Amino acid sequence: MGKYPYQNPDLTIRQRVADLLGRMTIAEKVGQVNQHLYGWECYEKQADGSVRLTDKFKEHVAWGGGLGALYGLFRADPWSQVGFDNGIAPKDSWRLVNQVQEYVMSQSRWQIPALIVEECPHGHQGLGGVSYPTNLGRGNTFNTELMAESSHLMAQELAAKGVHLALVSTLDLAKDPRWGRTEECFGEDPILAAKMSEAVVKGFQGTLITENQAYLDQTVAEINKQPGQIGVVLKHCIAQGEALGGHNSGTVTIGGREFNDVYRPLLHSARNAVGVMAAYNDVDGVPCHINGELFQTIMRKEMGYQGIVMADGVALDRLGDVFDRQIDGAAAALKAGVDLSLWDQTYLTIQEAIASNLASEADLDVACGRVLGIKFLLGLFEQPFVEDPGAAFDELMTASQAMNLKVAAESLTLVKNDGLLPLSQNLNKIAVVGPAADGLYELLGDYTAPQDPKLAECTIFHQVAKAFPNAEVVYAQGCEVRNLVDQDAKMAEAVALCQDADGIVLVLGGSSARNFDMEFLSNGAVSSKGINMDSGENVDVASLSLGGRQLELLEALAATGKPIVSVMIQGRPYDIQRVEELSQAVLVGWFPGQQGGAAIAGTLAGDFNPSGRLGVSYPLNANQLPVYYYQRAASKQDNYYDQSGAPLHEFGFGLSYTKFSYDYLHVTADSDTITVKVSVTNRGTYAGSESVLLFVRLLGGSVIQRHKLLKDFIKVTLEPGETRELTLHLTPQQLTYTDSDRQLKPAVGCRVLVGNLEEEIFFTK
Repeated sequence: MGKYPYQNPDLTIRQRVADLLGRMTIAEKVGQVNQHLYGWECYEKQADGSVRLTDKFKEHVAWGGGLGALYGLFRADPWSQVGFDNGIAPKDSWRLVNQVQEYVMSQSRWQIPALIVEECPHGHQGLGGVSYPTNLGRGNTFNTELMAESSHLMAQELAAKGVHLALVSTLDLAKDPRWGRTEECFGEDPILAAKMSEAVVKGFQGTLITENQAYLDQTVAEINKQPGQIGVVLKHCIAQGEALGGHNSGTVTIGGREFNDVYRPLLHSARNAVGVMAAYNDVDGVPCHINGELFQTIMRKEMGYQGIVMADGVALDRLGDVFDRQIDGAAAALKAGVDLSLWDQTYLTIQEAIASNLASEADLDVACGRVLGIKFLLGLFEQPFVEDPGAAFDELMTASQAMNLKVAAESLTLVKNDGLLPLSQNLNKIAVVGPAADGLYELLGDYTAPQDPKLAECTIFHQVAKAFPNAEVVYAQGCEVRNLVDQDAKMAEAVALCQDADGIVLVLGGSSARNFDMEFLSNGAVSSKGINMDSGENVDVASLSLGGRQLELLEALAATGKPIVSVMIQGRPYDIQRVEELSQAVLVGWFPGQQGGAAIAGTLAGDFNPSGRLGVSYPLNANQLPVYYYQRAASKQDNYYDQSGAPLHEFGFGLSYTKFSYDYLHVTADSDTITVKVSVTNRGTYAGSESVLLFVRLLGGSVIQRHKLLKDFIKVTLEPGETRELTLHLTPQQLTYTDSDRQLKPAVGCRVLVGNLEEEIFFTK
């Protein structure tokens, strides 16, 4: 135990923070709320394998009298220009963390450790990281238990490397698929995203923070953090997917009623997270980074949020849209509740803003206190260093890849099957064709680290060959994702290859794959997109048509008369009307991760029964947007003059190799609970899993209610012929809406919809 009260673990975190704050200078406090450095610029690998901390790193630590947080120490990708030659191997990560931590603490008068922060969009964006399916696929699982389990494995992986905070996208909604970051969303529905967000928090953090007690009033021993628990920062807060026209970081024009009814339940799911990251967009003209009503009033006062608010990359510098001077932006963000910066220049000016009376030291104390509180919560003052994980790390990675395969298999969504699937093991020759058929990076989402060459055979082509050992499995690219140049020979090769095939696996879609020749913005988004990269941050599209000559390839292969199963690898819904017309089966894979090839091949072979259900309303094309399902039920013409207004496939749609039926629905209400009972039967010949989705159409009020809203879901596995009666519960709080007077009111009744069944119920007061 140290000589100062803040070093006494028997005191509550609140007491320790107050004591430490009272000892610090303004400059030291400003250092704690800054996360200014790019982590990969803080070290250099030497010829002998050792690592040297850079002068840039040391100068910044000296500037702040310590270091609040360090982002991306292990980040590896084309933007950082870090690969296997100059990056840090997973098993050596702990050494670098200890080296950084030892230096930071030696330069801090109060031996304050730094938070080590890493990107984890679909797994750790570091060398050797496990890359899971992107959220758009994971949302299709409708499996919160699977989400919590896989998140816990991610947390264990990061903890073994010495990481304290993981940045994970969960709070964005896929309202416009033209947006390049659609792949980062669990789907269009706020309850789906909310329940998945809660599962992510549970998996990463366990019960580090709970809504029934302020963590500040506990001791470190009472919190009892376990080695596999780390903090998670959910992003982005909030409404980024509502940007007009699908433009990244665009303006959001939703009103207060839409915000209350759609985004409040989603915000509530972040209540126990260690952090949330503010969004680039505005909401009704107010940039999220200076929205005090959002962070201070709604989240902290009304929802009891206890964590930190982190800025997005260089987002505080974008406050130049509002303020002429950076010190004005710094003061506004500090007062609004932004506790920790990210790479910007703006928060470096906080001391100047205080000297100019634009903000006060008390404002800074609040932000700095929150950052310090999280450091105490995560046990950094007691255990700032990390131990060598040894052989346990290899065991963890093996378990993680097994989980990865399970998640990938459940993320796949079958949208058409004319009886072709599962494919017979008696096929003599299978042709695997398409721009993503033999590419590993095409299976991975944006923000992915360089992949170990040992994973080269994880592609769809190699895995199909493995899944069908009795067949001759051949491959041709056919065409590229978007490139129109020099494609004739590739297409001719593919057509010739398929002439004597018994079946064709055609892999179409898009790509988020980056390369080291691209140019990037200061926040890591691409600025010079490769010809075949058509998804990811800052890669928005006007048309949802498949790129390049993909449809031409499909038509040429269909002309051979061979049966085709089309597999869509994509980060957004593309127009697949022609694909469904010319294919006997269509399987949507999204970006399914490192185990995506194995999951797809296993599904084609019947080893996995597809159970994914669409987390978005699948549009016909971009011309009919928006098509998200929970629009208001106004008396209007839904169809256009020249095409239907309905989506190609509804939210929640997905086929299986078996058949499920809903045979019974009964709804009862008492004073505080609505009970929904439903009977589900597997009437097919395969065991299978079904996601049971509970929708509600609210009744009453003087506003136009929505067509329906998802309120709960549960996934069940049934053997052939098995029947299960399920019980779900709704609370009165779930059946409220914002009325015309902007007051939250209970519905007078509701229509409950499950499967093809529905029942209406009215509530007595």
